[in-house]
Amino acid sequence: MTEITSPSLLETPLAPPPRSYWSLAIGKMLRPWLVKLCVLYIGLVLLISVMVPLIASGKPYEIQIHTSHGWVTRFPLLVDLTTRDYLTFLAAAMLIGIILAWRLTRHMEMQRRRQLRMTIAGVLIGAAAVGGAAVGILHHNRFDGTDYRSLLKSGAARGAVFAPIRWGYAEMEPLSKNAINELPSWHHWLGTDRSGRDVLSRMLWASRVAMGIGFVSQAIALTLGILVGALMGYFGSVFDLLGMRLVEMVEAIPTFFLILTFIAIFGRSILMIMIILGVTGWTGYARFLRAEFLRIRQLDYIVAARAGGLPLWRILFRHMLPNGLTPVLVSASFGLAGAVTIESSLSYLGIGVRPPTPSWGGMLNAAGNPATVFHWFEALPPGFALFLIVLAFNIVGEALRDAIDPKTLS
Repeated sequence: MTEITSPSLLETPLAPPPRSYWSLAIGKMLRPWLVKLCVLYIGLVLLISVMVPLIASGKPYEIQIHTSHGWVTRFPLLVDLTTRDYLTFLAAAMLIGIILAWRLTRHMEMQRRRQLRMTIAGVLIGAAAVGGAAVGILHHNRFDGTDYRSLLKSGAARGAVFAPIRWGYAEMEPLSKNAINELPSWHHWLGTDRSGRDVLSRMLWASRVAMGIGFVSQAIALTLGILVGALMGYFGSVFDLLGMRLVEMVEAIPTFFLILTFIAIFGRSILMIMIILGVTGWTGYARFLRAEFLRIRQLDYIVAARAGGLPLWRILFRHMLPNGLTPVLVSASFGLAGAVTIESSLSYLGIGVRPPTPSWGGMLNAAGNPATVFHWFEALPPGFALFLIVLAFNIVGEALRDAIDPKTLS
């Protein structure tokens, strides 16, 4: 008689862990190779915008200077960094830590994963707060006008270790070299502008302006849009009526002319441009979230949450917001492209960021007029970079919109 044995449990293939909604959506979004290239390009521009003080600077990382006490080692680049640079590094490090924590814990059991993520987030936020306070108290912005290249040539310094690009965005070539509007060369890879400044260095520094205005303005717009849209969609009635009238009034304000008016009165300020773009750009997000909340508030799990006595903030932002945020995020990707375009347009007209701070639009303006004197090597890099970043944001937004379509998500 043949004995029938069941297969060992170890030989039974384990079922793959269930994938979340956003895991499915992001996986579907990243399938096309063009979307992957766009995401990589956006990530590269973001990385450059954060690290550009260490990439393009006329100050060396390390140098030995001859003094009355002998040779002294100094670190001019680290001293020359501003408080804003150090805070930017801290914010980027915290964001990278949160992303890594999310990636490393995604396969853990739900309760343990949630506790570990909350612990890591608390540690990172605490470390960032302590680091930011230490930078604000201990670090003081200092202007270092030393010409270290001249010291090296004269023999008063040695052993200098410079950044990959040895020019800051405002540093000029000595006029005796006649290096104004110079064609690309080994010394200046993208040439120089009409003031003798390195075009490549200004290109990289301008990415910080574009990404800063795009992400900060949209963060303000998202915050306002989520708050107003959530209240309108959840409460309805009088809140909805008053909120929609507020949305219509804000939408009637021409953003571009509002920025022109503020610049004419208060002068040029990159912070003011960010705030105006954020304060006038939240209405679309509020409309999307209102529509989603009007639908979600009728679902059984929200009715059960209200019956269970959960606090309002938990119902709105813990149970309803994650399920209604999808169309808002899609719209935000297009909003980023729009904010970058508006800032570049203002700088092209000469009323954007204050010189000598570089901007892609301002560099296009400085390239000259095609009808008179036009330097193509100055216009091509910023124009191409602006075209690519707007195209990348739009392609990622369209891919995300297609990926979250419930008819195609699988």
